[in-house]
This record gives sequence, C-alpha cells and structure tokens, in this order.
Amino acid sequence: MIDSIVQEPNTVPTVVIPPVDLPSPTKEVGATEPPAWLGKMLKWLFPVAALLFIALIAIPGFLQKWLWMRQLNYAGIFWTLFSVKVGLTCTAFAFAFLFLWLNVRQASKSGLGWADSKAAPAGDLEAQIRLKAILLVRHIVARSTALLVAVVAAIFATGFYTQWDTWLRFHYGGVYGLADPVFGVDLGFYMFRLPWYELLQSSLVILTVLAILVVASQYAYFGLLHFTGRRTIETVNHAVQHLSILLFILAIAFGWGYFLDRFELLYSTTGVVYGVGYTAGHVTLLSLWVMIGVSSAACILLVFNTLRPRLKAMAIGMAAYAALYIVGVVLIPALFQKFVVQPNELSLETPYLKNYIEFTRKAYKLDGIQETAYPALADLTPAVLARNQDTIQNIRLWDKRPLLQTYQQTQAIRLYYAFNNVHVDRYHLADGYHQVMLSTRELSPELPAQAQTWVNQNLEFTHGFGLVMNFVSKSIGGGFPEYLIQNVPPQSSFGLNVAQPAIYYGEAMPGSRIVSTGVKEFDYPRGNQNVYTSYSGKGGIPLDSPGKRLLFAWTQADINILLTGSLTAESRIQIWRNVQARVSQVAPFLKLDAEPYPVLSEGKMFWIQDAYTTSKRFPYSNPRNDDFGTGLNYIRNSVKVVVDMYDGTISFYIMDPQDPVLSVYRQAFPGVFKDLNQLSPDLKTHLRYPQDLFAIQATQYQTFHMTDPQVFYNREDLWVPPQEKYDGKMSPMEPYYILMKLPGSDQLEYLLMSPFTPQNRDNMISWLAARSDFPDYGKMLFYQLPKDKLTYGPNQVQAMIDQSTTISEQLTLWDQKGSGVIRGKLVVIPIENSFLYVVPLYLRAEGTNFPQLKRVIVATGDKVVMQPTLEEALSALFGSQQSPQAGAPQVTGLAQPNTQIDQERTQLAAAQKAIESLKLLLNSGPAGKH
Repeated sequence: MIDSIVQEPNTVPTVVIPPVDLPSPTKEVGATEPPAWLGKMLKWLFPVAALLFIALIAIPGFLQKWLWMRQLNYAGIFWTLFSVKVGLTCTAFAFAFLFLWLNVRQASKSGLGWADSKAAPAGDLEAQIRLKAILLVRHIVARSTALLVAVVAAIFATGFYTQWDTWLRFHYGGVYGLADPVFGVDLGFYMFRLPWYELLQSSLVILTVLAILVVASQYAYFGLLHFTGRRTIETVNHAVQHLSILLFILAIAFGWGYFLDRFELLYSTTGVVYGVGYTAGHVTLLSLWVMIGVSSAACILLVFNTLRPRLKAMAIGMAAYAALYIVGVVLIPALFQKFVVQPNELSLETPYLKNYIEFTRKAYKLDGIQETAYPALADLTPAVLARNQDTIQNIRLWDKRPLLQTYQQTQAIRLYYAFNNVHVDRYHLADGYHQVMLSTRELSPELPAQAQTWVNQNLEFTHGFGLVMNFVSKSIGGGFPEYLIQNVPPQSSFGLNVAQPAIYYGEAMPGSRIVSTGVKEFDYPRGNQNVYTSYSGKGGIPLDSPGKRLLFAWTQADINILLTGSLTAESRIQIWRNVQARVSQVAPFLKLDAEPYPVLSEGKMFWIQDAYTTSKRFPYSNPRNDDFGTGLNYIRNSVKVVVDMYDGTISFYIMDPQDPVLSVYRQAFPGVFKDLNQLSPDLKTHLRYPQDLFAIQATQYQTFHMTDPQVFYNREDLWVPPQEKYDGKMSPMEPYYILMKLPGSDQLEYLLMSPFTPQNRDNMISWLAARSDFPDYGKMLFYQLPKDKLTYGPNQVQAMIDQSTTISEQLTLWDQKGSGVIRGKLVVIPIENSFLYVVPLYLRAEGTNFPQLKRVIVATGDKVVMQPTLEEALSALFGSQQSPQAGAPQVTGLAQPNTQIDQERTQLAAAQKAIESLKLLLNSGPAGKH
C-alpha cells in the first residue's frame, strides 16, 4: 500500500538544533563546514576546464578553419554554420540550465527547510549524525548545484550542436508540391519541419524525466519521500505537488509526441509496406488518438493533484498510463496485424502497396525512366558491325584493376609517385569521339625511408605531376596500353596539352605542405637531374605573420613551422589536400559520390566530384541500408563540384534547380551555388551520370519496376545484378560506362549501363542506361528483353568460356608455366538489336605485378572465340568457323603453338626486367638522396 502522510509535530521532548549554531553534542561528531579549498575548487573547476579547452583546442581549430574558408571565399558558409551551431547550443544550454536549476533549487530548498525543522532527540547520536550530514550536504549543494546543473545542461546542449542541418531545413525548407495520400499534408512538412518538432519534443521529454529523477532523489535523500517499511511511502504535500507539476509537463510532452507519431506512421515498418499500411491506418492511428486524449485527461488530473496532493493516486495513474500505452499502441496493433491482416494481406494492403510503389519511384526518380522493348536478336553480322565501328572501337578491353598495376610499373617513374585509382571518361579528339582511361600521378603517401626528412616531407616534395591516359580498346607492343598521354613531363601524340601538370590537390594527397618557401620544390625528374619549381598559385593559407606560424605550429603539432628559417612572406600552408575531405569541409551538408574523377580541360587539370542532396524523411519511400547511407530514402544529384588540382579552388554548379532540398542550402548560403551555364563548355562535356546514384536507382528499380500491386506483393518479377568473375571470385557486376549508339540512333553517346537477371536465374532479362551527354543528360532508359526466349547473361557466358575445352586447356597451360591468367571485366555491349559479350585476358609472369593484355574473348549467341586482339576475334567470330561439337558452344580461333606461348612469356619477363632496371637507374639520381 502506497500513501501520502503529512508529518505531525513529535510529542517526544527534543532539542531543536538551529541551522547555524549547533549544540555541543553535534560538535563532537565533527565540524559542519567543509574545507575552504573544497568550495573554491568546486567553484572554479568547471570554468577553468572550459577555458583551457577553449584556449588550447577550440580557438586554434576555429581560427584555422576560418582562415582556410576565407582563403577559399567561403567565409559565409563558415559564419552561417558557426552561428547556427552556437545559437542552437547556447539556447539549448540556457533552457536546460534554467529548467533543471529551478527544479533542483526548489527541491533543495524544500528538503533543507524540512531537515531544519526536524528535531534531534537529546542523546540520540544517530539522529545528530544524520542531521550533521544533511547540513554538510547543504553547504556542498549550495556551492555546487549550479556547477553540476551546468555540466548536465552542457552535455544536453551538445546534442543540439550537431542538429544544425535539422534547423536549416526547418528554417529555410519550403513546400515540395506533392501531398501525402493519408493526411493530405505537403511532403515539405515531413522532410523539413517534422524532424525539428520531433527534436524539440524528445528533448523536452528527456529534460523532464531527468528533472523528475533528480527531484525525486533529492526528496528521498532529505526524507520527504521514503519507504516506511509497511509497503507505504511517507511523503509531504509540497513534494507531491512538485512532482505533479513535472508529470504535468511530461504528459503534455507525451501528448505532443503522440500527435507527431501520427505523421511518423508514414515511415512505419509494420507489414509489407514501408509507411501507413492497413493496421497503421485503422488501428495504430486510432490508438494514438486515444493516447492523446488520455494525455489530456492526465494533465487535468495532475492539476487537481497539485491542489490536493495524493501520491497514491498519482502512482496508480502513472501505472495505468503505461499499461494503456503497451496494450493500445504495442499489443493490439501487433495482434491485429497477425490475426486479421496477414490472412488477408494482399486484399487489405493493395491500396497501401500502390502508395508505397508510387512514392518510392518518385523519391528515386524512377517514374521518369523511359521503358522500351528490346528484341535481343541473334542477328549480328559483319554488316551490322560495319555500321557500328565507332562502338566497336570504344569497347573497353582494359580492366582498371590490372591496368592500375601496369600504370604503377610503367608510368610511376619514381618511388615518390603513385597512382591511386583508374578512371573512365571520354574525349573528342581529331579523329572522333573516344572513351579513355586515365589516372593522376600523385605524390606517394610515404617517401622512401632515406628521404623522410622534415624538409623533404613538408617543403620540397609537395605535389604530384601529370597524368597518364590510354584508349580503352587499344594495345601495342605485345599487350601494353596505347597511351594518349604518358611520361614525365606529359607527352601526347594526339593533340592533348597539359599546360599545368602540377597536382597539389588529389585523391590521396598526404598531409599538409608548405609552398613558396626558400626551398625549391621538386617538380619532375629529367634523366639523372631534377627540375625544381616554386609554387605560384593561390592555394593555401598565407603564413605572413608570426601569429599564423604559431597557430599552425600548434594545429599541425609541428614545432618546426616556427623554427625553420625557410619560410618567407609569400609562403603558404596547404591543408585538407584530399579532394573529398576538402569538399566535405566546405559543404558538409552535401553527400559525396565515392570517387571524384580527373578531367583535362584546356590545358589544366580538374577534379569533378558528384554531390547529392539526400533525406531520410520522404514518406512511403523504401529506405536503403548500406554503406552509402542507412535509412536514406530520397536522393538527387543536384550539384557538380569542380576542384582545381593546382590551386584547390572549389566551385559548386547546380544540376537540379527544382530540388527542394537544394533550395534550402541556396537560401542559407547565397552566392555559393552557380548556374550550370557558368561552367566552361569544355568542362561541361566531361560531366557524367554518377555511378553511385545509378547503382542506388538500379537497386530500387530491380523491385519497383513492378507497378502492379499483386505482382509486387508476390515478387513475381524480381531482378538482381548479374554475377561476374574476377581473380577466381564471383561478385555482383557493377554498372559501367560505355560509348555506344542507342537502338534506333546513329549518334554515339556516353552511357552508364547495367544489365539485369531474374532472381535465382542467370539469363539476362533487361538492361538500364543513363545518358551523360547534353542535351539529354540525366535521362534514363530501360530496355525489356523478351521473356519467351533465352538471352544469355554474363554468368552464362562465363560458364560457356569455362566449358570450352580448348579455351580451358590453354588457360590451364598458361597457369602451369610460370604465369598467371587474369580474366578481366566482362562487358555486355548492345549493338542495334543484339548483344556482344567481350572478356579481356591478361597474362602476368610469376613473381611480378605487371599484367599484359594477351587475349580477347568475344561471344554472341552460342559462339565463343578467343584471339590476340579484338579485331581478330571479331573476324574469327563472323568469318570461317570450325564445326562445333555436339551440344557444345561453337569455339573458333583458339589454336596457338606452344612456341608462341613461350615467346610471349619470355618477352613478358624481359620487359619486367627492363622496367626494374629503368626504375633503379631513375631512383639513383640526386632526388633519391634527400
């Protein structure tokens, strides 16, 4: 039994102990005053710690970021984000501090007053000790209450520091232009306003619950609230009144939360629908309205309880409230879903499945995909190939994985250079439109051990140099790529000019560097000599004062910045030299594609980084759960970011001016985003549909191409990406760029495409493509293959290759004679109304990391051929053919004398030795001695 007992005066003779002058019996226990040093320490501990943190960490980091953003002309972003973060944090701190401090102070005042009014019976040592402890706590509490509350409020406020994006979207977010199908509310409310309301509501609940726990603990400590040992709680009226007021606030917060939870049903995961399903729309919604009414009634009862305090009634009400929530909001909907909806799921959920499909397609822009039938005929002929020679000449034979190794072996030149990735792009050359592969020659993350001095690592070796570029389909010299740009300094026989080859900002540029110093910077090797330079760009923060040198010596943890005598008034320190880190520091509100790609334009080198606006709050849209973004269910490639490799300047160009999320940031940061027509025409020709976005859309389209609710529910036509083999391992095929003519068109276009296969089947069922050339940039095309006939998928073609005895024998022979065979990426090429499959083969000598392109496998229909070049393979495929074995795919052009194999192996080993000798010669120059 729980009851509230108002204390009556004690009739036993007692000695009343005043709050300040204690009688002598108490003095025998010990002094009431805590040590003076304890009070001073508590008083100054938090302020001193805060000042040290600000002085040593916050201010230097703040100044460094401000100087860096100012140098890039983005100080406006810096100050806007800073003011929002500080404003939110300070507001949250002030509210939390006042709320908690007033409650704690009231409880302390009531508790200490109650303790002072209590008597300590004469000779009762235990009572005197207890009173003594209370009085000691009074002094500690008096000195430390504000400090402790400030610490708790500061911890609470840090949660708001990270909610700057929620505030920006709430403050600047507008309408979306589409209403949800349940409440008829514009989607802008869900994407921009609802998250902020929910943040405020949850914060109020947290603060109130915290205050209740602290206040109840205080009252229990001071004896105003304690168990009597007879299953009752002894309390006093003002303690119950105080707790009733806090519970009143909590009931209001809960009621507000239930009101907002109605809108949260559009993200419900109950049943087969993400969003409002039958149970959520008919049962859960009603339960939430009931809880709103119960919360309102609880507020009224708690008002009466402050006037006539009853702890027992309050406790019963709290238990009933919790039980009603568990039964009404948790149990009843779950039981209704299991026993009513699931047995009749398709019929009951059909209207909601339509909403689910429609809104997911809108969120990922799948509703704009143009769908077309593709006959997939087996009618490739020499005449068809002749009409599509420009497509044939751009079939990618170089896989970026072995090609990266070839780059490193043949084009790194020196140990302090490295190629980090291989990219794909296209260029208009004098003889036509060509797809190319390219990589930047960047500074290695680590210099050779003997060169790792402070001067080398910070002042002399500051940048990479140039790039290497090759055709995707051409090889020379027994299996080497045919380069458009190669060597150091960059050389080209195809009219490509690299006027500024120095790379100060790259994909993996290590650490910070100081440029324009008294030490000349290594530029590039020339024979046994080196060419040096001095940076003349505007990248980096000027170190033109002792204060800046001191600042960066602290932030970079490098005292040598202060001690070196090599700095001049023109010296600059370059930080955040990694492209993605650089863009993220300037625009943390944008999500970046996994890889930027390099572009050579008008003699200068740039990085193009695709950037996305995203949301997790699009109603009814199926969320993703992967490394790209857990819970993300809306995405737009609204921004292209261009970064200059030499001076590090960053420019943001608008790709989707209709995106409501981008509109938030355009208002918050005026002048940051430029119209696309301000981008140079040549750079604009290198824009491409981003791979991450395409992969996300393709993944969703594999399911959400089914627009009929019944077909969708039964998953009758579910697709998956085909499997591909590389290095003996199977993995899902990634989307790939291709330069080809679309069916029915005579225009060569740059596309990003991906084939699909049915789930648990290997035959190809369809393919999806996105266009990258203007004026059709961004348009997506879907081609449906006939379902009444077999079209080989990539994995089936790989199986045909493996089952060919002639091909398998030759690959096995290579593997057994001191060489390794690398099977490259299989590429599916639509040519008019048919498919051509191409697989490159690379040979790598044992103990080396130097693959060469040695064979090309081509397949179409039931025919498979392998030849040294693509031209020879196509000629064999459509020329004279051997009689196939019964039941086996036709295989032609495979007989190769063992002497030829041995000759190629010998040439490969000799080439490897020559390259190693060249590297030793180049690295023995003066630069290697630093």
